[in-house]
Amino acid sequence: MIRTAVSSKARLGRRGALRVAGGGAAAAVLIGSGPARSANASIDIVHFFSGADHPMELVIKAFNQKNLGVTAVSRQEGTTYEAITQKAMAGIAAGRPPAVMTTGWKLASFAKHTLGAQDIRGAGADGNAVLENYKPDVIKMVTVDGAVMGIPWALSTPVLYINMDHWKAAGLDPAAIPTTVEDLYVKLAQLQQKTGKSALAYEVNEWEPQAFIQNAGGDVLDSGGKPVMDSPAAIYGMEKFVEAKTKGLWKPIGLGEMLTAFQAGALGAMVTSSARLSGIKAQTAFEIKLAKMPGLEGKARRMNSGGNFLAILARNKEQQAAALQFLKFCATPEAMKLWLATGYLNTTKHELPMPAGQEAAYAQLADGLTPETVWPGARGLEALKVHIDWISRIVNGSATVANGLKGSKDAVAKLLA
Repeated sequence: MIRTAVSSKARLGRRGALRVAGGGAAAAVLIGSGPARSANASIDIVHFFSGADHPMELVIKAFNQKNLGVTAVSRQEGTTYEAITQKAMAGIAAGRPPAVMTTGWKLASFAKHTLGAQDIRGAGADGNAVLENYKPDVIKMVTVDGAVMGIPWALSTPVLYINMDHWKAAGLDPAAIPTTVEDLYVKLAQLQQKTGKSALAYEVNEWEPQAFIQNAGGDVLDSGGKPVMDSPAAIYGMEKFVEAKTKGLWKPIGLGEMLTAFQAGALGAMVTSSARLSGIKAQTAFEIKLAKMPGLEGKARRMNSGGNFLAILARNKEQQAAALQFLKFCATPEAMKLWLATGYLNTTKHELPMPAGQEAAYAQLADGLTPETVWPGARGLEALKVHIDWISRIVNGSATVANGLKGSKDAVAKLLA
């Protein structure tokens, strides 16, 4: 899931093993079958991807050029999953739900219980035909209480971005990319000392800390949805996350500032979504290397994924049928090929070319990824925000790791009770 800009206090909202690398025979979907119930239906597609040339806009344009009796209208609302979800809630309350909305997999339960997202299989044969294009393990990520909340549209994973010009200038071996956080911190200390550049930046949200918690052997929520983010393993993982700040390698900043700093050559390395590569490369002239996110020394790697899904929120049958027409197109190789230009990973069975530079992300995917934390129930969005707030307090130094994670657990438990 692409994460978006946060404040200078570094507060932000952002995510069974998967093996969903492109491959396998594509299931047939007849885009022209099952026409919408109105000859000229118009549906709103709510998302947060900006720019007329963004792949999301190109997918919508390509769909409209099919002239299937449905016109998809692009509505870019908000810049985070949390913001776009709150906006949708306002529309629903006013009796104007969007026909289709993209939101994070972490909010799949919330989409069902609060937004009223439709089980795509409720559309009968057409709904099931759409899902045939996706790997079963990916479909599970958008399945809540036995209901499939939409199509798995975007898949990403946190990876390490390295400015190889700075890496080489520091005398570091380009072939010796760290596989553990401990080794990474040692090498980045050398980079900072030799080049005078800031060493590292992490995103401050719930997503990247989840990677550290899981790589330490812990979890944020257990399989039953109970908060367990204050376990000894989770505490150890979070301590490794903030250790970079303690060592003077990381000065927490907002995501927008982090990306700008990296693109300007002021950072040696950063950890962010694999889906950002194409946008970052378009703004830089130096060599960028993507590497698997380092694990923790002596611990088994257990990396997480992130991303978003397209859900049908329409209430009336005509709008639902029209929305399904759009999702049918999104499930085709044509649409997915356009979408992969974002840098998101291939969620389908279609055999499509791997975007250049994404080898590390696909290798991490092939190793196996867990879903990002799914915040359950009608108050899942509130619980997510509370957890992010406690993560921010830990990073900003207003709470210790142990106290911050305990505070998050207690607050989240009350909301999810």
